[in-house]
Amino acid sequence: MTKSATPLVWVTRTPEGARRTARAIEAKGFATFVAPVLKIQPLKPIIDPHSFDALIITSRNGLNAFSALCSRRALTVWCVGESTADAAREKKFQRVISAGGNVHTLTDRIRGEADKRTRLLYAAPREPASAMSETLQAEGFRISEVAVYETQYVLPRFTPADLERMRFILVQSPKAGRAIAEALIAYHDKLCFPKITFICISEAAWQGVKRGLRDSAAPEIRDALEAGLNRRIAATPTEGAMLDVMTDVT
Repeated sequence: MTKSATPLVWVTRTPEGARRTARAIEAKGFATFVAPVLKIQPLKPIIDPHSFDALIITSRNGLNAFSALCSRRALTVWCVGESTADAAREKKFQRVISAGGNVHTLTDRIRGEADKRTRLLYAAPREPASAMSETLQAEGFRISEVAVYETQYVLPRFTPADLERMRFILVQSPKAGRAIAEALIAYHDKLCFPKITFICISEAAWQGVKRGLRDSAAPEIRDALEAGLNRRIAATPTEGAMLDVMTDVT
């Protein structure tokens, strides 16, 4: 297969992890185009290092932002998945617990194993995707939430050749889905939607794309929505499962 015929995968995740994802995809024989639709903006809240006993982290972005704000590492960190847990171990946190899934599995694990007397700090994005803090507070847990970063939309730049070759789009969060939809609307008259498959980390991520596209009046997008867009949902909310389902499509 020539380079020009190799299926092109649009890697949409934030720059911090995009290159790592691209290498994993290229190892499976695909070509990649790294064009993040979100960028991370660290925030500067004041965090009293003695005001909590354990930390909750739902992404590497949250971990990195917290670590830049607070040097304390001798504590337990509850992590949403293994990738974030590995990053926490690399930063030398004392005890790292991985929920191995999504925010719901993380909430369940905290609910089942954490002591309600423990003061929990959730190092969160400015706009959390779930009401985890409120849920745990309602059940009697001592949890506070502090926004340590925010994500901002970025409109990527494509060449006509890139758009012609595009076959897969990775969607790794609902907010990324909405940002991807904005980019697709901007390039709507240069895309062949029937050839594109969205590889989504979850159903919620796919719904982000779908809701965003519904805001467009462009006939190409209206026609694509009516005909039905190709999408595959990962069996588990992990990048590895996304790449597996992408391979299955081909």
